[in-house]
Amino acid sequence: MRAIEQFQIRKIYAIGNALGIKASGNEDELHVLVGGVTGKESIKSLTYQEACAVIARLEELQGKTASPKPRSKKPKEHQSRPGGVTSGQQKKIWYLMYELKKYDEVPNDVQLGDRLCAVIKKEFGADAIAKNPFAWITFEQGNNLIEILKRYVASARKRGEA
Repeated sequence: MRAIEQFQIRKIYAIGNALGIKASGNEDELHVLVGGVTGKESIKSLTYQEACAVIARLEELQGKTASPKPRSKKPKEHQSRPGGVTSGQQKKIWYLMYELKKYDEVPNDVQLGDRLCAVIKKEFGADAIAKNPFAWITFEQGNNLIEILKRYVASARKRGEA
């Protein structure tokens, strides 16, 4: 029989704590629940399968059937191509587009991707689609686009203050 693993022990105590079931010895509510599910009094003496059963019962009490999947801590990486706009440039461009949106006098129904495509068309004459607006832009044009958007944001900020 496979023994209980450390992550299972931590999970049992964490869910119990979240439910307000404090573990303070062998006669507390958490250990009574473990005993009711497995017939054992000690959490450390559980097998892997018994621990799974206890965790399932605790999650059931918590109101969910499965644990949430851990979110990736790695930030979303934008696709880039050699000689094209880098991921960092793309992040800066999108940041500036959101800044520009903050200064809209009237709420605009046009999606940011479409607005960015319009700016690219106006400034560089390149057709772009909202799904991948940077497909036909070079690294240098990416730098120029950042500077252009900075000017747009500064202009919008001045209009907002006036």
